[in-house]
Amino acid sequence: MLNHFLFGFRLCQVVFLSLLIVPLVAAGADEMNSTDISGSVFQNQEFNFQFLRTIGYTASGGADINECLDTAFRIKDGDAESWYGQWNRTAARLESTAEEFLASGHKVSAKEAFMRASNYYRNAGFYLDINPDDPRIVSTWEKSHDCFIKAANLSSGLIRPVRIPFQNTTLPGYLCLVDGNGTSRPTLIVHTGFDGTGEELYFGVAKFAIDRGYNVLIFEGPGQGEMIRVQGMPFRPDWEAAVTPVIDFAQNLSEVDPDRIALMGISFGGYLAPRAAAFDHRIAACIANGGVYDFNASVMQKAPPDMEEILSDENASREFDQEMSEYMNQSIETGWAVEHGMIVFGAQTPSEYFRMIAPYTLKDVAPLIKCPTLVVDSDNDTLLAGQARPLYDALTCPKEYLLFTTEEGAGLHCQMGAMTISNERIFNWLDGVLQEG
Repeated sequence: MLNHFLFGFRLCQVVFLSLLIVPLVAAGADEMNSTDISGSVFQNQEFNFQFLRTIGYTASGGADINECLDTAFRIKDGDAESWYGQWNRTAARLESTAEEFLASGHKVSAKEAFMRASNYYRNAGFYLDINPDDPRIVSTWEKSHDCFIKAANLSSGLIRPVRIPFQNTTLPGYLCLVDGNGTSRPTLIVHTGFDGTGEELYFGVAKFAIDRGYNVLIFEGPGQGEMIRVQGMPFRPDWEAAVTPVIDFAQNLSEVDPDRIALMGISFGGYLAPRAAAFDHRIAACIANGGVYDFNASVMQKAPPDMEEILSDENASREFDQEMSEYMNQSIETGWAVEHGMIVFGAQTPSEYFRMIAPYTLKDVAPLIKCPTLVVDSDNDTLLAGQARPLYDALTCPKEYLLFTTEEGAGLHCQMGAMTISNERIFNWLDGVLQEG
């Protein structure tokens, strides 16, 4: 998520507001003013957003309201270690409870508890990237993943872990089914963005799609989930390289109607999914939530006027990195945003990270998209503000622009905290595009 922070850079003598925290366009770290989230639990609005992100999955079985509130009230406001400790405590308790349920034969209750534990472990590990050498980064991710696998194993075969051939490795994913009879159905392929996981996508999208008769294929690509945490494979701008083998895999499944495959990207995925749709025309419909037209431009427009000169000069870049490191140590928002960005893009320094975002633009690509495309926007999306409309305008394919508003309770980035509202309107559009006949 985008984070707003003040960055005084000596070479520029200007205020650097929310520099790159641009790629934090993953359903995550957003600095918002106190009016953005009513009934705020934390004074730290970054914590508030992540809290809302987590509790919002109550609608799909990924959370329970008072579990989240009780956990939040134990957290020291603005303290990343306290955040980890309390969410981890709740997740571990639930995992233990789920194991007890399972041992006593209560499989449905065990599945539900494993689901919530998975989401809470994911949230517990969110800020650990502030220290990229923290061994808990991988171990906490593994706990979230493993709890979800245990829940999937209790789903009567309706949530199936899959491995999708990709280059000399495999992409991890989940095939989520309406039923187990092998019926060919319209299928949604969905991936996350900058900091989400495949497991989280079940709560944010897949559960709602299944309820509407769609089978769902979730996958993690380079830079995401297991691909970066375990396999060490960073983001790549040519996202079609990841999506094409996923479609190849999907078309060989009896549960997938090969003529009705849709692709959805969440947050930073609002760049990734349209990029793939521009080059793989087997995609029958594309959804960008929220739409990202030019990732690089969205960062550079907030930077000092001579930022490009800084990044092109070795000495200036070195000073930039030194200055940035100081701010990263002083701010949880800045520290997480830049460190996580460096991890998932495979950068060694902040300046290298900023250089790496240059190719992430749909400027010359959007006109190549042929399938019907839904570009989603939110009126209080402080991190991708101004990105969705230019993408919509650049499209020459059948298209629709969908704006969610604060008035309806869905105005935040990726409609966090309003999963029911979000999915209702998005799937209403998709129903119309993929309907038979």
